[in-house]
Order: sequence, then C-alpha cells, then structure tokens
Amino acid sequence: MESVASAVGAGKTRRTSRFVGRDGRAVLVAIDMQLATGFGPAPDAVEAVAEGQPDGMLVTWQIARRYPGAFAECGLILRMDGAATHLDRNAAGDGLSLMYGAEQAAMIGADGVMLMVYPGMRGETRSLRRLAALVGECERIGMPVVAESIPGGWSQEVPWDTENIARSARICVEIGADAVKTMAPTQVEEIGDVVEGCEAPLFVLGGPKRDSEDEVVGYAAGVVAAGASGICFGRNVWGASDPKAMVRRLGRAVHGLEEGT
Repeated sequence: MESVASAVGAGKTRRTSRFVGRDGRAVLVAIDMQLATGFGPAPDAVEAVAEGQPDGMLVTWQIARRYPGAFAECGLILRMDGAATHLDRNAAGDGLSLMYGAEQAAMIGADGVMLMVYPGMRGETRSLRRLAALVGECERIGMPVVAESIPGGWSQEVPWDTENIARSARICVEIGADAVKTMAPTQVEEIGDVVEGCEAPLFVLGGPKRDSEDEVVGYAAGVVAAGASGICFGRNVWGASDPKAMVRRLGRAVHGLEEGT
C-alpha cells in the first residue's frame, strides 16, 4: 500500500511540475470562457498563446483535443465543470455540474484539473460536494486539483474582502484542493494573508479587460511580490495586441527574469 501511495504522490508531483516552474511560480492562461458564453478568443489564439511559452493553459475539452501540439511545452489544465450557459436567461444560482471524471482528464493528457467553487453562496453545498467528489477521484490517480474559489459566487452574495477571500480559499484546501485560483484583495499587499491562511499555491485571476497591457503586467508583478504563486489570466492575455509577446512579458514579471530573456 505504501508503494501505491508513493506512486500516486510521484504522479501528482510530476504533473504539477508541468504547469508550475521550478521557482514555484506560474503564468497560467485561461482559454475556457467560451464553454459558458459560446464566444471568446479565435481558435488560433491557442497557438499564439502557446508560442509565448506560458507555464500552463486552462482549456476546454475541445481545445485539449484539437490542439495537442500546443501543450508540448506547457501544462494542460482541463476545465471540468460546466453544463450551464449564458444562453439561459432564467438561470439562477449554481447550475454547474462536473462534465468529466479524473480518468477522462488523464486520458486526454491533462496535467491538472480545475473547477468552480462558491463558498458562502446560497446552495454552496453543490459546489463543495463537486470539489470533494473530484478530489476523491483525482487522489486515486495522482491528478492535481485547482479550485477556482469565488466567495459568494459571481453575484457577490458575500463581500469580496480579504477575510472572505481567505476563508473561501482555506475551505477549498481543507476539502482537498491542491491549489487555488481566486481574486486578489482590493489591497493587493494583503494577498499574503490569504496565502498564509490556506497554505497552498495561490493563482490570481485577471478579471475584466484592463485599460492597458502595461497595467496587466504591473498587476501580475504586484500580486507575485505580495505572495501569490502566480496568475491565471484570460482575456488580458489572449485579447492582447500580441498574445505571444504578452505571455513573455508576464513570464518575466512573474518569474523575475531580466528583459530580453
């Protein structure tokens, strides 16, 4: 039994190293919003982003299946939940479901999986149980789980202050998440309080499109300096004038590399 546990642990370590650098930091690019919206980046954005050499990309099943070459040099994190779209104008609350299992994720070559979790939202039990179920599956095969922690859900049923961000992240880790993606507090320097509480790698989401690309890069550098393990940005990367160049700039900001490397 000990050898089995060791093998599973080794598998999780190896997979994590595919999307987190040796310095413990990561530039992750999210190309998954089209799963709910039905629109988003053009398909060729995947290849443009990959050319910039991010540490990993968060993608849908279709992208993982259609662009296997894009993940030759970066990690593949599969979006596991969905089944609720913006076309349903009457949708309310948490309509998400797990669409794939851990073995399916491994089959398509995923190095990690991600799902939404809404601590504090009315009906929070649904997302918390989804996380627990996925963790149970992934532990058996050594697949890292990243929880996208949104306290109170996107409608902000609880304030997105430092305390609630930290508590929400901690809850996800206690259930079994290996890492957390969430928003930064309004006071970015308070990210350290969130990290200290959850004791797991924290990746900051990008949020709405920012006014300038310099602002995006500066924000990435700021959250990492404050204690985050990295970023997971979407439209601020694939929506940039040159996605490849933006990924490289973010890589320098997050990993502390010199300009030109």
